[in-house]
Amino acid sequence: MHYLAEEENPIIWKNNIFKAIFDLSDIEFQKITWSGQNPNYAFSFTEALAMLYDTCDFERYIKYYKSINGEDKTYKLFNEINLMINDFKAFGYEAEMKIDGYKKILENKSWISITEKAKVIIVENKINLKNDN
Repeated sequence: MHYLAEEENPIIWKNNIFKAIFDLSDIEFQKITWSGQNPNYAFSFTEALAMLYDTCDFERYIKYYKSINGEDKTYKLFNEINLMINDFKAFGYEAEMKIDGYKKILENKSWISITEKAKVIIVENKINLKNDN
């Protein structure tokens, strides 16, 4: 099965995936941007997931990654974080609709585990990114 469209650049796709995962790994960035305290960014839980799943098509990328690299450690980490996020989405979307709901998300043990898993993915793949908050 072919997961890459003819006009898609796999390097750009990979870079965008890792940038989206990096944003999930940076809870301090989330605290500042999700609360509206950063004048340069308007960001939220929904936007973080939209970037990973809608813009970057993470679930298709996982399949593509497996077709190129097999079931290596990164593939397993991708699957783990994907399952964790899918289990958390309903709570996150509901919490975000409430006043200061972002705090409930950021303090939730499951979300903290997701950010930790994202950090493992970044470290495991030696990704060097930075959020300019």
